[in-house]
Amino acid sequence: MDFRQFKSLISIFFVFFKNNKIFNIIELIKPGIILGNIICLSGGFFLALNEKLSKIFFLKTVFGLILIISSSCILNNIIDRDIDKKMNRTKNRFLCINTNVFLLKILFFFSIILLILGLLVFYIYINFLCTIISFFGFFFYVYLYSYLFKRKTYFSTFVGSVSGSLPPIIGYVAVNNCLNRCCTILFFMFSFWQIAHSYSIIIYRYSDYKLLNLPVFPILYGKLKTIIFISICILNLFFFNFLLYFFGYVKFFYFLYTSFFIFLWFIFSFLSNSRYFTIKIWSRIMFFFSIFIIFMISFLMSLNNF
Repeated sequence: MDFRQFKSLISIFFVFFKNNKIFNIIELIKPGIILGNIICLSGGFFLALNEKLSKIFFLKTVFGLILIISSSCILNNIIDRDIDKKMNRTKNRFLCINTNVFLLKILFFFSIILLILGLLVFYIYINFLCTIISFFGFFFYVYLYSYLFKRKTYFSTFVGSVSGSLPPIIGYVAVNNCLNRCCTILFFMFSFWQIAHSYSIIIYRYSDYKLLNLPVFPILYGKLKTIIFISICILNLFFFNFLLYFFGYVKFFYFLYTSFFIFLWFIFSFLSNSRYFTIKIWSRIMFFFSIFIIFMISFLMSLNNF
């Protein structure tokens, strides 16, 4: 590409942002996912924090994560646009309405810039290990989950849970610059939470996934087995949360409060067939319950060393 071509591409890039509503552009990076991952990163960061670090260091860590997740979400939108067009929940997304091929090239170009900037932030300002882990998460989410496995096997949920488990580990490693037993526990905690959370969404949106005939666990093996699997995942979350306390990474107040609410979530997972809830209402409550659980875990982790 010569300079004139590059200049032309940049000009078109800015015209694209000018001509489209800013909300639609922001929607591509999935702000809700970014916020959730910042909360999880904060939990790992402050859990590891035993001495005073500058606020700027924390903000640099958050900024690096935002850049990489934004890149991942844009690429996920590009890859999933054929699926999104067929689902009621996603059929009005920006890339379902705007199908211009050149637009996709601009967004792809932009996402790669965000990825490179994010990796540079981690490499220059945080540490090399965070750079590797964040790229590992990007690779699992964009290539393995979104591109390779999502349309082929129900194992895609497990693959996606790997990338979803990494933000608290990135936060932890940003402070300690090493991987240890605590990172392993965090990995399994957030992976099991991610699976239970995802399956609750799939059950709630069951008709959409059934229409697409995607190979997800609830479609292949039914809702009952999925509900049992959700309960098993919550039980595993409870166990690994206990290990955090057992090995001395968290204080008793953290273990007490988190265990109480995880136990409530576990009990509620058995109420899908009760006379009080339809399975659709149950799955919706399970979804919100999962959001509350991960926010509470991350928040109390952040308070652990204060």
